Amino acid sequence: MHIKRLVLVFLLVLAPFAAMASTAAVHPVSPENALQMLVEGNLRFALGQSTHPNTSFSRRLLTTTEGQAPFATIIGCSDSRVPVEILFDQGVGDLFVIKVAGNVADTDEIGSAEYGVDHLGTPVLMVLGHTYCGAVTAVTTGAEVHGSIPALVDNIVPAVEKARHEHPDAEVSDLIAKATEANVWQAIEDILNKSHAIADRAKDGRVMVVGGMYNILSGKVDILGAHPNQTELLGGVTPPAHGAKHEQKHADPAHGEKHAAMHSDADKDAHAEKSPDADHESPAVGQAETHDQPAVTHAEEAPSSGGFGFFSFIIFVLLLIGAVYVLDKKVLNSDQD
Repeated sequence: MHIKRLVLVFLLVLAPFAAMASTAAVHPVSPENALQMLVEGNLRFALGQSTHPNTSFSRRLLTTTEGQAPFATIIGCSDSRVPVEILFDQGVGDLFVIKVAGNVADTDEIGSAEYGVDHLGTPVLMVLGHTYCGAVTAVTTGAEVHGSIPALVDNIVPAVEKARHEHPDAEVSDLIAKATEANVWQAIEDILNKSHAIADRAKDGRVMVVGGMYNILSGKVDILGAHPNQTELLGGVTPPAHGAKHEQKHADPAHGEKHAAMHSDADKDAHAEKSPDADHESPAVGQAETHDQPAVTHAEEAPSSGGFGFFSFIIFVLLLIGAVYVLDKKVLNSDQD
């Protein structure tokens, strides 16, 4: 009798952990489609045709009960003019965003990026710089900073020095622009040099690591592509060829159909907005070819990143306890009746 009860207790302890184990080693959205979703979302924003997806109660309920499954991790600047979810026209649970002055990649930022890339499995990691960046401008012009800011912006110094070396005769405004882009590459270099988890995923193509530059006036994001020395940074390994300048293509049309059944009718209705009609001439985003009607593909179709959601887990435990109680009373103690 005691042995049987020990077995039941053992199963009760181990079953929840087995249920919580991750079941999705690969994100359901490919790196190419994830980047395409960012490009198309930014195109809508730049044209003033944002659809504001995934902001309904049903979306919040879904991401609460089933967990988050963002399709991109983005390190952006804390600048209030760079609202990352808005400028990519994404909603709740779509992007894993890390904001820090100067979009630098130090210990905290890299650790946060590892959570998004290695734990949540986002297929894209973007370092997003922007025009008129105050942090880069301060370092480039030698402006006096105080408090903890010097320790923050010291990650930008190598980028500014590199820009000065490569463009010794540049005007101050041009030098700031060059340093801002160099700072994006510096952050990516810091990430790939210091994070084995992200580098390993980049090597086998599970994550695409790219740079981006946001123009705060036009609203457009220029996709810079992979780091120029990516192969060297990855120890001589050349990842799958998806890090070059991104050319806009329609996202996988089957993606929405494949995962739409996972959502309630209310959630579908909440996001039934159609793609903005772009028959007129449209500005290019990320130097990408603009199609007549860009496909609108949101991350709302992506399932949870693996395992049970919190409430599903609680229900599972309660059912398991009930099953053990019934077994104990009806089976193990049946001899005593």
